[in-house]
Amino acid sequence: MIYTQKNTLRKLIEVIVVISLIGISDQLFQLHLTTWELDPLFFFVLLFSLRYGLTMGLLGFFLALIYHMMAIGFNGGDIYLLFYDMSEASWILFSLLLAIICGLYSTSFQERYESLHYRHDELKDENEQLTEAIKLLEHSQKTMQEKMLESEHSLTRIYQVGKALDQSSPELIRNEAITIISNLFKAKELAIYHLDSSKRTLRLHIRKGNSNHLPQTVFIEEDSAVYKRLFRNKTITLRTIEDENDSPVLVGPIIYDNQIKEVLVIYQVDFAKLTTYEIQIMSLVLDWMSSRIEKATELELKEEKIKMFQGTNIYFKEAFEHKVQIQKKRSEEFDQSFSVIHVQFAKFDQITPVEAEIILRSYLREIDIMGYDPSENIFSFLLPGTAPENAEIVKERIKNAFTEKGGMHVG
Repeated sequence: MIYTQKNTLRKLIEVIVVISLIGISDQLFQLHLTTWELDPLFFFVLLFSLRYGLTMGLLGFFLALIYHMMAIGFNGGDIYLLFYDMSEASWILFSLLLAIICGLYSTSFQERYESLHYRHDELKDENEQLTEAIKLLEHSQKTMQEKMLESEHSLTRIYQVGKALDQSSPELIRNEAITIISNLFKAKELAIYHLDSSKRTLRLHIRKGNSNHLPQTVFIEEDSAVYKRLFRNKTITLRTIEDENDSPVLVGPIIYDNQIKEVLVIYQVDFAKLTTYEIQIMSLVLDWMSSRIEKATELELKEEKIKMFQGTNIYFKEAFEHKVQIQKKRSEEFDQSFSVIHVQFAKFDQITPVEAEIILRSYLREIDIMGYDPSENIFSFLLPGTAPENAEIVKERIKNAFTEKGGMHVG
């Protein structure tokens, strides 16, 4: 390792102190160093040339020359002979060459050393940066491994979701979907609504939570910005600060037949579950739900045609009772009200079931189900989500429709 000294003042002090000690010793003990065959001042110049390089070497040379002149003067000699006498001048030339050659040699090595030292510092800094990068990569790798484990768990969970949604009835699919979404996303107030053909009204299919936030019917106003974005983008839509205060936190489309047929509405949800990843999972659940409802509806229509009067959507008595049982199960599980009303006819052979359905459909919602018992001349109506106290209003409306448009006596 090359000796380095950054303090210039200390260098000067060392040179001056050493030449002073040499001079004092020479004069005190009458050593006559300047007359020696091997002048000790050579070693002084050599030492500082090698120790500090060219600059301090030349300074040492000039100090040694000054002392040499002073020593000649103290001893009564002729100082001018130092420059004219070749034997004396050779000392000056030799000392100067010694200072220059050794100084340049030392300076070159010091510069090389400083360059290597600077490169060493650069490599040390790079090594520290690489060490930090490796630690960061190790942390990232650990995080990725944890994410992979979470993903594996998510795949298992998603498989369970797909399996749960694999139901034969659209109503059962909706039941499972509400439970799944509530559990996965910690949603406490959510519902699935049917979008009517006017695209201005949402009719409740199934609900979990507060009925004040999730009423039986939702009218989509012109200023309902969150629903407008939903219908425009056909994707999961979150409420923004520009939306109305009573807007839901999240709405999502349930699409089949290439149209939004139903809408998922969430009013209360764990906001930690609204990350990009969780939204993608919810979108996947809605896509599966849409596909399963579409297929189940098509299958149900084919299977249930034999359960209906020909050319109508009016169920036979037994099939109608099965629909009622599904609603009872939903009521027990989700505490959702429904109503069944019966209308007795004195005689029904005046019009066909097709004509009766035409008369009634304008007074019913798209989600309402009709049934007929020909043995008793009783029309039955299943009204999902309708409270019993409101069912009487619908019943009176139906009676009036049969009386006024069908010309029939209703009991």
